[in-house]
Amino acid sequence: MAIGIDHFIHPVWYEPIVPEVLPSARFWVLFSGLFETLLGLLLIIPATRSIGAVGLNGLLVILYWANFNMWYNDIPLNGTQYDDVWHVIRLIIQIFLILLISWIGEITPFKGKEKSIESMDVFQGRISSCSFESGDRIVVGDWMSSPFGRFTDIMWAKPDGHRVLIAPNSTISDYIQAMYTFDEIQIQDIDIENKEQTLSLKSEGLALDFEWNKGWKIPFKRSLFFIATVELFFARVFFGTRTHGTTKNNRKEWYAIDRVSKIIKGSATIDGQDVGEISSMTNPCKFGFSEAPKQPSSCEVRTHIQ
Repeated sequence: MAIGIDHFIHPVWYEPIVPEVLPSARFWVLFSGLFETLLGLLLIIPATRSIGAVGLNGLLVILYWANFNMWYNDIPLNGTQYDDVWHVIRLIIQIFLILLISWIGEITPFKGKEKSIESMDVFQGRISSCSFESGDRIVVGDWMSSPFGRFTDIMWAKPDGHRVLIAPNSTISDYIQAMYTFDEIQIQDIDIENKEQTLSLKSEGLALDFEWNKGWKIPFKRSLFFIATVELFFARVFFGTRTHGTTKNNRKEWYAIDRVSKIIKGSATIDGQDVGEISSMTNPCKFGFSEAPKQPSSCEVRTHIQ
């Protein structure tokens, strides 16, 4: 906050390092000073600490453009020319500040147990989804732990858009259809065999096999706030999905993705008919607030529902 206020007291000191591509160096000095001050205040207040931490980290990344501009173009500051060692130290300090603010705000990678976790329904398992040449789109939720124990459910969108939920019992069916939208509910036994990178499933009319690559693991903890803000943005841009939203019955839901894998092989039969090769999910399923990834995918996930 003190540095932000100093932008208003001594703006001339900061103006030389503002990149030339930005018009009116004075404006950008004052503009950045305003955000440094406001976000610093948010970091102090406990109720807004997470918001302040995410905002300040973003600001530190953006503002490093000015520091890099000073380094790359060898710009003197207050009449002093700094050598490369000073600039390297300045970069290390910037990284340290980001980590420190993350720790203060209890955001990634320093997040511990969510304060409201005891009041949430938490599901841990894997969501596998893909489309087929027939136009059928299938999403399999294979839950290793949940309020209902170990179970598997299937969400199936037919080529004409007809949405089917296949659940192992009416208790689970009632819970899911209260949050998502379906045109038909089927209660069926679902037999599933899964290994580290494969899944085989059979119900009364459906049989499918998936194989996925090892994929990539997200190696650090993230808060639900981070998942609902920063992670939501990147999920929308790169996967066309949402990691946070509100269900049909107005419950808040977060998808914490732990590993993302690409389905490399897949086959399915519906009522004995082969539905063809796996394909991209070009048409929406419209089960709930989020769509499945466009590419055939299998993700380790922890779902939090409040």
